[in-house]
Amino acid sequence: MRKRRKSYSVDAVIRFFLQYYNIPTKRDIAKLSMKMERLEEALKASRLGARKAKKTGAVKGRAKKKQARRGRAKMTATEKVLSVIKRSSKGVDIARLKARTGLEDKKIRNIVFRLSKQGTIKRVGRGVYAV
Repeated sequence: MRKRRKSYSVDAVIRFFLQYYNIPTKRDIAKLSMKMERLEEALKASRLGARKAKKTGAVKGRAKKKQARRGRAKMTATEKVLSVIKRSSKGVDIARLKARTGLEDKKIRNIVFRLSKQGTIKRVGRGVYAV
């Protein structure tokens, strides 16, 4: 006696082909349009802010100060690790990176893996990395 094969639903087959061939669905297009709308609004806001600063000469100096305060003061973890590696001429090991950056082992390993995969840093020796 033969086993009966499981019948597939039409919806499942269609979903499979959509995913396999990277065909966007209605939901994907809606998400993209929402992101585009947000980006356009941000561009409009930045353009309006730039125009207002140009029109008023006295406010121009204040706008620069506010932007300097708003800017990113802290370095990201990747930037910290990369700066430590760049400063050393012979290379840095994980223990020294941990001591200088104050990050955990796992985070440092992930960052080092990502940077080496991008080609930003290279492995000089076992556990030693340099630019």
